[in-house]
This record gives sequence, C-alpha cells and structure tokens, in this order.
Amino acid sequence: MHLVPLIYASAVSKISPARNRSLTLLWVLASLCLGSASLAQDAARWFQIEVSIFSNESPADRLEERWQADRTLLAYPENLRRLDQLSDLLLLEELKLPVDDSSVEDVVAPVAEPNLQQITRELILAMGPKPLRLAQADKPFRFYDLARDAYLNLPPSASDFQQTNQALRRSADHRLLFHGLWRQPVLAPADASPIYISGGLQYGGQHELQGSITIRFNDNADRVVIDADLWLAEFRLLPTADNDWKLPPLPTGSGIQIDSLPADGPTLDYTVTRVFQFKQSRDMRSREFHYLDHPAMGLVILVEPYELPPMAPPDIDFQR
Repeated sequence: MHLVPLIYASAVSKISPARNRSLTLLWVLASLCLGSASLAQDAARWFQIEVSIFSNESPADRLEERWQADRTLLAYPENLRRLDQLSDLLLLEELKLPVDDSSVEDVVAPVAEPNLQQITRELILAMGPKPLRLAQADKPFRFYDLARDAYLNLPPSASDFQQTNQALRRSADHRLLFHGLWRQPVLAPADASPIYISGGLQYGGQHELQGSITIRFNDNADRVVIDADLWLAEFRLLPTADNDWKLPPLPTGSGIQIDSLPADGPTLDYTVTRVFQFKQSRDMRSREFHYLDHPAMGLVILVEPYELPPMAPPDIDFQR
C-alpha cells in the first residue's frame, strides 16, 4: 500500500470537519502523485487474454514438414517476463503434527509435559505469508488485486475455455500443454512485454513446450496482435550419433523464475531428438476465437477489451 494514502488517512481524524472537503481534494491530488508508471498503466487500453496451447500427437502430421536443426533458430526475447501465479503469494510449510513424545522433542525444546494443542497453535502462527519468489524478497508483502493487477494468471473459474480444455484433455490425438488467462495493458510493439511460456512434461530443467508470446498493437493501434515464438521438443535418454538439436539456456532475470527440479530429485541426462518450432503472428478481432495451426501443435486465443476499475480510496468517514 502506498504511503501517501496511509498518511492522509491517519491525519483525517485530527482535523476539523470544516476542512473535510479540502481533504477530499487532497486525496485526489495525492492519488495523482503515486507515480507516473501507475498512471500510464491506467491510461493504456487493457484487454483480457485467454490462451490454450495443445500438441498434435499424430506422428504423420508432425512429419508433414521437414525439420532441420541448422535452420531452426531458438531464442528468448529481451525483457521477458512470466505470468504471476496466485500460488506465488504464500509459501505454506507442511504442518506435521507430533504423534508421540519423541517427535515433540524434534519440534520444540523438551518439556516435562508436552502440550500438543499449544505446539500446534505455535506452528500455525509461525506459518504467515512469505514471499515465495526470490525476485520478490526485497519488496513488501501485499495481496494480489484480481481486478487491477496486470499479468496475473487468473483462476480457472473465470475461464471461457473450460469446455475446450476439457475436450483437449479427453482427446487421444491432442494434449493440453498450457492454459493462461490474464489481463494486461496492450502497448505498441516497442513497449510490449514478451511472456514466457512453458508446459507439458518436464525433462531435467526443460519442458516439452517453451518459448514466448507477445500481445501488442499493430502499427495503426487498431488491432491486437499475437506474436508466438514457441517450440515443442522431443526427448529421449539414449543419445543419438547424428543429433544436432540444441535448446537455448533457460531465461533468468528479476521478472522471471523458472520452475526446476528439487535438489534431491533425479538428474537424468536427456537428449533432444527433434524440435518443432511454431513462429507465427496474427492480427485479431476482439471477442472472437482465433486458431493458429501447426503440424505439431495448435494455439487458441480469445482477446476481449477490459475496463480497468479505479483504485479504491481508503474507507474514511468524512462526516465526523
């Protein structure tokens, strides 16, 4: 929460009622001083984006085109960011209740007569909200604003793709690899933020599906455009003599953190045997489903205008 509204709210109760109207104006002026970045975000045109990416499991379809390692250039764009997840908000440690006196000694200092109820209460109180991502360690904790936060992956209950995704999960010819639903300001090509995409099975540190998509305006700012630069990789444990396929290193930076295997997990040495690159751009009409086709995968996207609600002022009683 910003400091200006907090300072203002604490001062209201100490000032005479005759000045309440002036304080209302002060609140407006204070809100305007919260930062040019926030104002620019509010002024931009916002859209709600929903994307599902799925594989085509037919070997014959995947081999319709000839895929060559020396002609496939895989790279992540600059200024890449990930979608924020609601699961990033809290890190709740697993609560394991002691079952006998010996396990109690492992949790707290030995006592003559352990009080299991008190121990449980202390453990619960110790499990407060904690920033999960290292990139958030230097920022104050706050809850997500589902109505105003950009690039926040919304819960499935808000999805319009539930039937489509269910059909993909039931299909023997396809697999759902990625689904995302978020809101964002749509900007000019030079200002747009590419979004990191990963999905499917994980092999070592890499996923079957990786790459990026960028949602931006066209040059005339009258159509929303999706730029998709994705790749679907096939892996195996045994290396091949003629294998030349290489995947780019996983992206790093303050705006993105890649999920990796736990330190005590298996460290198998997988080999990439084939990569199918999906690189397309499409101008889109809002409120219409758009399908981007490919021999190895498909992408369905829906873009809808979104009206960003104003930031709510603090709940202050000006009549006192």
